[in-house]
Amino acid sequence: MGLGTAYERLAISRRVDAWFPTPPTTALEGPIDGMAGLPGLHLLPLAQRGTHVTVALPDAAALARVERIYQRAGLSDRLTLREAVPDQHFDLVFSFNALPLAPSWRAYLRDLWPRTDTLVVMVTHPVSYGTFVRRALRIRRPRRELFDHEATRPRRLVPELEALGVIRARAYVDCPWWPDLFVSAGETLAGSLGVGKSAPRFVYDPDSYPYAGPLPRDLARALRRHPSFEESRLAPMFAHHRAYLVVRPTPTLDSVPSPTQPKLAATAAKKPA
Repeated sequence: MGLGTAYERLAISRRVDAWFPTPPTTALEGPIDGMAGLPGLHLLPLAQRGTHVTVALPDAAALARVERIYQRAGLSDRLTLREAVPDQHFDLVFSFNALPLAPSWRAYLRDLWPRTDTLVVMVTHPVSYGTFVRRALRIRRPRRELFDHEATRPRRLVPELEALGVIRARAYVDCPWWPDLFVSAGETLAGSLGVGKSAPRFVYDPDSYPYAGPLPRDLARALRRHPSFEESRLAPMFAHHRAYLVVRPTPTLDSVPSPTQPKLAATAAKKPA
């Protein structure tokens, strides 16, 4: 997991809590999860507040890890596991860093939208200072990364989201002082920079996953020591992710045609789904 991922989990949890002070009754995450650590756990904080969560992942081993963590948290009765997205409606659908990994990110969004009236989409923020550092570092070893994908660009993503519904809110998420250098699992930030090879700390398996219960003291102390810029004007510089809250538009009285209007006018007044 590592301190970077631990903080990322905390930042995502805080954003979800801020956007949903009243927890939804049902929620779905998956079927693609771009998390560097254990997938399928973004909505655990909502389950702790009463939401019934469905986790859809095409990996039986990943589902087993999710099941174990929910068991440890005493939340097995609030969890449903599926290897594919079930054909049902959810109060909330949550998608984390999935779009760059989908065969067609636009089709992926269109497949999720009919299953909910509220969609949260998180993608890598492509212009933080960490992405510029990473671009410089990879001159020696060129490779494509999540922030290179077109779906991370607001000018590409926002029109697609607005074609689905109304973007109710946007936020910068996961804004610690350190850069997001997109290190591989088990690799340290220092190792990625080529200045050290120390073993990573704060690495957890399903039986020690820290957010299933009270935080371990060493992790809580470490998180308190590091400043973050979530609510600062500096957030765009430090943010690792951007989040979008999309809701289905609710018809207003002005958009409801009068019974005396011609049929053509009534058809024109309907909003697209």
